[in-house]
Amino acid sequence: MIKILFAASEIYPLIKTGGLADVAGALPIALRSKGLDVKLIMPAYQGILEKVEPIHNSTNLGNPFGVGDLILLETRLLNTDIPIFLVQCQALFERDGGPYVNQDSIDYSDNHLRFGAFSWAIAMLAQHGNLIGWQADILHLNDWQTGFAAAYLESWKMKHIPIVTTVHNLRYNGGFEMHKFPDMRLSGELLDMHGIEFYGQFSGLKSGLVYADIITTVSPTYAKEILTSEYGDGLDGTLRAMRYKLQGILNGVDYDQWSPEKDTNITQNFSIHSIHKKKINKRALLAENNLPENANALTFGVVSRLTEQKGLDLILEAMPALLKKGVNLIVLGSGDKALESAYLKLQQHYPNQVAVKIGYDEAYSHRLQAGVDALLVPSRFEPCGLTQLYALKYGTLPVVRKTGGLADSVFEDGNLPNGFVFNNADSASLYDAMARCLDCFEHPQAWQKKQINAMKYDFSWNNTTQKWIHLYRNLLH
Repeated sequence: MIKILFAASEIYPLIKTGGLADVAGALPIALRSKGLDVKLIMPAYQGILEKVEPIHNSTNLGNPFGVGDLILLETRLLNTDIPIFLVQCQALFERDGGPYVNQDSIDYSDNHLRFGAFSWAIAMLAQHGNLIGWQADILHLNDWQTGFAAAYLESWKMKHIPIVTTVHNLRYNGGFEMHKFPDMRLSGELLDMHGIEFYGQFSGLKSGLVYADIITTVSPTYAKEILTSEYGDGLDGTLRAMRYKLQGILNGVDYDQWSPEKDTNITQNFSIHSIHKKKINKRALLAENNLPENANALTFGVVSRLTEQKGLDLILEAMPALLKKGVNLIVLGSGDKALESAYLKLQQHYPNQVAVKIGYDEAYSHRLQAGVDALLVPSRFEPCGLTQLYALKYGTLPVVRKTGGLADSVFEDGNLPNGFVFNNADSASLYDAMARCLDCFEHPQAWQKKQINAMKYDFSWNNTTQKWIHLYRNLLH
């Protein structure tokens, strides 16, 4: 039985700011269902202990960073048999803001130390399984917040277990000013261009890449894109040099959470055989947002961080001309303050067609996915994207830019067309794709055929898990 220590800075349902949490909450469960022995490790943020089973063991790892003892708490995710280690340090993790930013959405100034200490604890567990009576065979790191663990293992100059590093978004590289490096208790030997130095800073993500045995990204197309200067965010040279150990595996979806047949958050359950019932969810969503309950008006939806990366500015440019044709728009998200205010202004101009909810609401996001006709995902880049995968299962047709995981999951042509695709990151190309979507919607038989195609696609973790097991086995042999 392969034993995996799976490290992530956020895990659904304990805490979530993005897709990483969904993956970290679902992939380990899928792997365990196939017989692998997977244990999770995450920081003990404020309020987390209320969301897990009672602690059944604790190990004091000492105070290597001079900010208080790092305590390793052993427990399980609520109502599951999934073991999780929580790294507790009051001074570092028990704060009122989010996992990375304070209440004003500003990065904590000591994030290098917070995730350095977390990474050090991960490395200790990977190296000294005797501390917990369980020795992992493979260490699986995710994103920059865990990347320094690979640097600690490298700096200790001891033989250690193989490392897999998964990049969920290369844009967030965990780079810090060099004057903070002494806080890390890392060897200065690692500070060169072939190590963790990154344009005059030191980087958690680069640590995870350079010292990993295998690098994965969350879609095959993104794995190719990040080798180019356009998508490589300054790490493309490093990645090209390590292309031999890079591969892309598309994320999966937990269909226990995201399926119109089982979803307890939506007004009316439905299936591929009762797709007409989707309209009940649409009417309920329009009513919830005080919009006219006109099921014949094409309703676009957005569930996203409001950032330029996600192409949310392009929607603002393309939308007015489409609103004049009678479509609706329902938005859920938060992020860039200027974009938030621009969407609220659009709602003021078109109060009978546009509804905007700033913030994030998990249950409402399910109702939105089930109720809208089409989901807009016009990202400038998108490592994987999960919202379009959720949408497909609900017969909600995605309108996407052809990039990253969007290119690997949404197709306008071919055997099973399931959405609408455009190439260029500009509002004219997005408008054309939305206009094609509207034209298709006005031909109910063609629309329903695409909906049925969309619902036939299987992006379950069950499919993806086999690729992970193959990768782990190859790494050990």
